[in-house]
Amino acid sequence: MYSYDYVISLGVQHPTAASAGIAARLGMERTNFRDVGAELCRPDGSVIRVHAHTWVCFELPGGKDGWLMDAWPQVVEILQARVEVIRALNQEGAEIGLRIAVFGKQAWAGFVLDDALVRLMADLRLGFHVETYFPDPPADPGTDDGA
Repeated sequence: MYSYDYVISLGVQHPTAASAGIAARLGMERTNFRDVGAELCRPDGSVIRVHAHTWVCFELPGGKDGWLMDAWPQVVEILQARVEVIRALNQEGAEIGLRIAVFGKQAWAGFVLDDALVRLMADLRLGFHVETYFPDPPADPGTDDGA
């Protein structure tokens, strides 16, 4: 199997709460966020009036040249410590999910989900998203990329 880099994050989409409040309740530092009602500029400079919901992301374990399976015990521990808060956020209408980004180097090696993590995800109604990224194949030295 080939090793790969990975990043695991917890994403929360909430209809009314501010990201700072969600972060405080979870006892975690937010890494990326947009708050409900905040204005956002489009690339052309025009303003989108407001966001319809708060979106906040918290980075969990990540690894370089590793195996995603090695991170599961730590992910389970992080989530178990926040079960009551996650349940309360769910009851408030939040959508919560784990996001896994896998950065392959040669080939997709696959991974296995930990049984405890699967049970906990089901119990907490967590979504699960996997994104895979692979490097572009090396350019053929016999071709002219400028054509």
